[in-house]
Amino acid sequence: MGARRRKLEEQLFEKLSTGLIERLARYGVKPMTITLLAFISALASACFYYLAAENPSYYLLAAFLLTLSGFLDAVDGAVARRLRLTSELGAFLDSVFDKLGESAIYIAIVASGAVSVLWGSLALASSLMVSYVRHRAEPFKISLKGVGFMERAERVILLITASVLVLFIESALEIAMILISVFALITVIWRIVYIAQMLRR
Repeated sequence: MGARRRKLEEQLFEKLSTGLIERLARYGVKPMTITLLAFISALASACFYYLAAENPSYYLLAAFLLTLSGFLDAVDGAVARRLRLTSELGAFLDSVFDKLGESAIYIAIVASGAVSVLWGSLALASSLMVSYVRHRAEPFKISLKGVGFMERAERVILLITASVLVLFIESALEIAMILISVFALITVIWRIVYIAQMLRR
């Protein structure tokens, strides 16, 4: 069910962004440029999350920049494929910048005092573990599509939603961190069990 849902989401995104991808490719915009813009957007989002402690309206700017970062992150790979510029180095740097940007956002939210250190730390650690477990499964050629949930796309959507709701519900970000922590940890355990079962075959 999860794999089918993600496939439908990917198809929908491809249809909605085809025009933009074609334009970027036509003007020769390099995938790495888009990757860097996504990273810069994530860092800017982190800054506004931190500043939102003094001015809550900054949560909207943080949410917008996080949305932009997520969109650019999805587009860079499509542009790379369109221009036939896919490479292992590009995939590696894209993954590294993704994790750095996401970590900066979580750290900024915790540093601002919007959420407790406990749940903020658990959310960050469990989020990174979701990606790490998937990475460790790759050498064994084990696909984890549809195994678990709360991957980066789901986490971004949840944070964006909470960033808007926090203007009305003070604990919205704390609740989001709790949900991310719980479901990401479930995903990590689920994937570990799944990988172990596949390796025993």
